[in-house]
Amino acid sequence: MAYLIRTYIVTSIILSFLSIKAQSKQLYAGTKTPYPTPAQQYTPPPAGFKPVFVNHVGRHGSRFLTKAGSDQMVFDILNKAQSQKALTPLGQQLLGMTEHFVAIQKENYENITGLGKEEQACIAKRMLNNYADAFKGNGLEIVATHKVRTQQSASAFLTSFNNYKGNKQSTIVPDSLDTTLRFYDLSPAYQAYKKSAAVSAPVDSLLKDAKTATMARAICKRIFKQGFAIEPVNFTIGLYDMYCGRFSITEEMKQHGFTNKSIDFSIAFNSQQLQWLDFINGAEDFYEKGAARDTLGIQATVAAPLLNDFIKSTSAIVDHTKQEDAILRFTHAEAISPFATLLGIPQASVPAASVYEYNKHWSAAAIIPLSANIQWIVYSNGTEYLVKALLNEKEVSLPVPTNQWPYYKWADLNEYYLRKLKKLN
Repeated sequence: MAYLIRTYIVTSIILSFLSIKAQSKQLYAGTKTPYPTPAQQYTPPPAGFKPVFVNHVGRHGSRFLTKAGSDQMVFDILNKAQSQKALTPLGQQLLGMTEHFVAIQKENYENITGLGKEEQACIAKRMLNNYADAFKGNGLEIVATHKVRTQQSASAFLTSFNNYKGNKQSTIVPDSLDTTLRFYDLSPAYQAYKKSAAVSAPVDSLLKDAKTATMARAICKRIFKQGFAIEPVNFTIGLYDMYCGRFSITEEMKQHGFTNKSIDFSIAFNSQQLQWLDFINGAEDFYEKGAARDTLGIQATVAAPLLNDFIKSTSAIVDHTKQEDAILRFTHAEAISPFATLLGIPQASVPAASVYEYNKHWSAAAIIPLSANIQWIVYSNGTEYLVKALLNEKEVSLPVPTNQWPYYKWADLNEYYLRKLKKLN
């Protein structure tokens, strides 16, 4: 029986991951993939157990670009080529699309989009529907980083709680003190790692791969007439960044009267090219904030403060020193991905010996799409406590023994992660 249970669990995890990967990979948009709506299929809790608390941390919703960069660079190059009569018909199409794209981005950098607001509100609505028993009116604790996009995400999330009767206590922590949600900015060891060859070398190896140069030249050949001087790889990566960002601005396109075809950068690429660009882009995320070569490396263990916060807050509920219904944290991909790895969630915790193999088990679009989130749902029967973990609202496994997956005894979970934190000092 135990073997059958384990087999079922492993099979479910694999199928769930492949389903997410298949759904999100079609866009080849990496961390700019809009949040995929999860299938509502959950394992019923053991008899007598009801949800009593939700511990949540989420990434901000779909957003505009964080600053003028790839959009302005691509526009300037296309505009220069146009002035020299060096654009092909495809290039002229892309220039028009880029003008539309820049017009939408202008004055909106760093903000979340209409789609981002919808993502957050829908996650909150499903939380209320799925775990209604937890929301008794004891209050909500809302914590956001100093960035405007996380604060906007928190506001959008709370629109689904308009009828909630409890108190809503909101906190915005100054960046210099935000060790829980922006720990990656405050860790000298992590900052040194981020700038090291451990991250840059594997990414550079892909950028210098002959396949990259060949692909970029082929793309630029379709956009620019012969003789126009350009650095094809940089231009192609900038255009790809706009391709990824376009999926977040569907509402704003409608507001400006633009059709889907009027901003469709996919016309510059074929699926193989998008797949390769996504592969390069994802490699940096994998080494910078994923499993990398070692799941106990600084890029994962840097999330220890967030894990500690989850443990302390859950313990307070179990010990009855706190009575809140939920803690809702709003942060960034740089927090969600290391946290998923540190927790030992299988989809986020397989290291790679070679950069060319990292995506066999890891997908940025599946783990840290826009509005990505991790939740611990705490259940009780009045005396005992169980915890179910969710990654992007899907049940996941944790490296703790259980005979009632996906539910884990709090005592076992608490002991395991306290031991892990102690080992990490």
